[in-house]
Amino acid sequence: MSKFRLKNLPLSRQILILFMILTMVLGVGLGIGYPLAVKQYLVSNTYSLLEEEFYTLSEHISFNEHNELLTVPATAPYFLQLLLSRYEYSFDMIVYAENGRELGSRSSERIPPTDIRDLYVQAASHPSEQLQHGSLERENVNYLFVSKKMDYHGFPYYMVLFSKEQELNQINSILTRQFLYIFSLLLLASWLLAVWFSGYLSKPLRSLDELCKKIARRQFDIPLTMDRGDEIGQLARSFDTMKNQLKEYDESQRHFVQNISHELKTPIMAIQGYTQGLIEGVFQGPQAEKGLSIIMEESKRLEKVVGQLLYLTKIESVSQMMQMGRVDLSEMMHLLKQRLSVLSPHVEWDLNLPPAMILEGDGEQLSTAFVNIMENQLRYAKSRLSITGRQVGRNMVVSIANDGPPIEEALLPHLFQRFRKGKSGKHGLGLAIARAVFEAHKGTIVARNDPDGPCFTMTIPVEFKG
Repeated sequence: MSKFRLKNLPLSRQILILFMILTMVLGVGLGIGYPLAVKQYLVSNTYSLLEEEFYTLSEHISFNEHNELLTVPATAPYFLQLLLSRYEYSFDMIVYAENGRELGSRSSERIPPTDIRDLYVQAASHPSEQLQHGSLERENVNYLFVSKKMDYHGFPYYMVLFSKEQELNQINSILTRQFLYIFSLLLLASWLLAVWFSGYLSKPLRSLDELCKKIARRQFDIPLTMDRGDEIGQLARSFDTMKNQLKEYDESQRHFVQNISHELKTPIMAIQGYTQGLIEGVFQGPQAEKGLSIIMEESKRLEKVVGQLLYLTKIESVSQMMQMGRVDLSEMMHLLKQRLSVLSPHVEWDLNLPPAMILEGDGEQLSTAFVNIMENQLRYAKSRLSITGRQVGRNMVVSIANDGPPIEEALLPHLFQRFRKGKSGKHGLGLAIARAVFEAHKGTIVARNDPDGPCFTMTIPVEFKG
């Protein structure tokens, strides 16, 4: 039998179980502590009430000429009578002569003679003239009492005012039952709320679980709408972003397979066709030489595509192997101008760069990325190519723009994906390689259509934090 683990249960059940355990522990603690606290409170207040009643009754104590106690009125405060009207609770009194003889009493029921005698012994054992608090324990009943030696016109006597603790226990029991009844109702209501709350929290998580399963089945067109501003809503928005990125990646992979099949199939078919013609003797003399030239040209084309694919894979997967060093982008831009300006002599180069743009990076890879961007810009430029550079905070920002036609709006969001190219594009790998290089340097590249023409902006951190 597998070991039970709370974390293996559904989240709603975990919340419910933990809440029930918490409330049960709280209930047990209150069930034990509440009666004790109430009992202590009742005992403490009973002594206070006994003391107050004692001083009130002492003002009404009087004796006849035979030293017999006259009738004592009931003087309990009205609020106390109301408070104790539902309970069998009373203050009893016994007055003793100095020799222990009972002079009179006021009692709600008969007190055993031994208890009367022991109450006197307790009172007489306290010689101080201050009010004494004490208790007398018996098998069936305990007494809480206050006592003091008094004097009535030269006649000494002891006055004892007491209450039975069992009456306090009765009050305590009634109060505890009422408290537990109310607490049980509150506990039941809280459990019902906990059941609703656990379902309220787990429902959106179940929706996210269903969405993940659909994404795993490549169902990316299912909308995720969750109008929440808490962490669950943030998680849902993150899932939606992930879904859109996976959808974009999936489409990119499909385009990649389709385009690479075309890019590789064309030179392979040309090589196979001319090779077969040469083997069968179809091409003779000048035609044979032309066929061999085409075979060489297509093989170089094939080699270039494969090389770019391998280079792109290396950049994306082994960026930690870059050879980092000091790179001056201003110097690099001037060198690339000298190298590439011969490709399009009619294009005028406009460089607006500071004297130095020093950063930490792989100079060879950055040069390759900028070459790909510039070749792309030169291919579409009409008469001008402008390069501007500046340092913004801890980043170097380089913009390369031309005055050619704008990039197709439908192509713009997918421009840096593999084999995505315009009408005059070559293999569709140059911009993908450029993006991989800049991202490997923890930078970014974006393309936009300005009023004067397309513009590529690259942002590269000055310090590489790989």
